[in-house]
Amino acid sequence: MESTLDEWLIFFFEILSKHENVVFLVKKVDLTFMFSTFVFSYSLEHRKRGHKSPLFIQGIVEEKRIKDLAEKFIKGYDDLFLVDVKLKGNSGNQKALIFVDGDNGVSIDQCSQISRQLGAEIEEEDFMPGKYTLEVSSPGLDFPIILHRQYVKNVGRSLEVETNDGVKVEGELVVVNNEAIELKQKGESKLLKFEEIKQSKVKVSFK
Repeated sequence: MESTLDEWLIFFFEILSKHENVVFLVKKVDLTFMFSTFVFSYSLEHRKRGHKSPLFIQGIVEEKRIKDLAEKFIKGYDDLFLVDVKLKGNSGNQKALIFVDGDNGVSIDQCSQISRQLGAEIEEEDFMPGKYTLEVSSPGLDFPIILHRQYVKNVGRSLEVETNDGVKVEGELVVVNNEAIELKQKGESKLLKFEEIKQSKVKVSFK
């Protein structure tokens, strides 16, 4: 499906507002001279300022498209949800990591089916040039909890929470609401607002 120039412009400026170090290099899109000049000037200015090597817009577009497709296929499962998508490597030799979770866990068969559907769609649209690998899996216990729905599914488990101040708090997750979580620690409760939390992980016990 071809996008119009206006759609690309809107998308680019949305990215620009979030990623100030991005240099826009575009494939398969007819851009006006004015927009091309803007892109070149933006790139040149940031090179003069000594920024690190740029990220290319192609990778951002590919990652966004993979995320959109993954969400479409995951909607076929009522209890599954997309956690994150990470694209590693360079154009022509990339690995797409798709992390899927579920209210009751996610099975290997479900991951395999989503991977097949996603791979077939990528091949049909042909937006990832060269060699690429798809990996669809659950986040794993060492993967940080980043979604509200993940907190809900882990009620009753022990969490290790790091606050924005660097303080680490451990306890059983007993309550999750729209604003905060509550941990139980040796008979006492600790309330932590989401805005205070830097990172949370499920604590694995080998007792």
